[in-house]
Amino acid sequence: MTNQAILTAKRIFLIFLITGLIILPGLAQSQITVAIINSQKAFDESTEGQKAVAILQEREEQMKSQLKKLDEEIKKLKDRLASQRLTLSTEVQSQLQLEIDQKEAARLKYEQESSHDFEQFKSQLIKRIRDEMLAIIDDLVKERDYELVFDLSGSGLIHYKPELDITDEVIKLYDLSKVTKR
Repeated sequence: MTNQAILTAKRIFLIFLITGLIILPGLAQSQITVAIINSQKAFDESTEGQKAVAILQEREEQMKSQLKKLDEEIKKLKDRLASQRLTLSTEVQSQLQLEIDQKEAARLKYEQESSHDFEQFKSQLIKRIRDEMLAIIDDLVKERDYELVFDLSGSGLIHYKPELDITDEVIKLYDLSKVTKR
């Protein structure tokens, strides 16, 4: 290698070194934009979340009321069988016992089916609200160029600056989106 080639190689190396020393500190100091959301609070405090909770409570009460009605019917039959056991014929007792067994089976079937339907409805309702809120959060991420969004509901995050919390804003925007769609 000639002296000229060595000098050229050293100059290129120095240019890269100086460029690196100028650019790297700037990259190292670049800040990551972060936001915090408490999705449970957003669900609980949003108008749609509160409506969902009311709907779920109403459905649960209807289910409990129907079960109570079925329990009362079964109890009446059992009481009748117990109080009239000595005066009823064996055939009537067997019929009454069969009716009790059928009502208990119908009650159990109703309880299982309604519990399954309730859980399915609840999951769909929560998923719909969650997906709609995620769309609002995605819009904020794009608008403000957030690189990370942490959810306080399940992140294990211990400390954060309150000004990073976008929960109240998400609630407001979500509620507003529901009002404008009507």
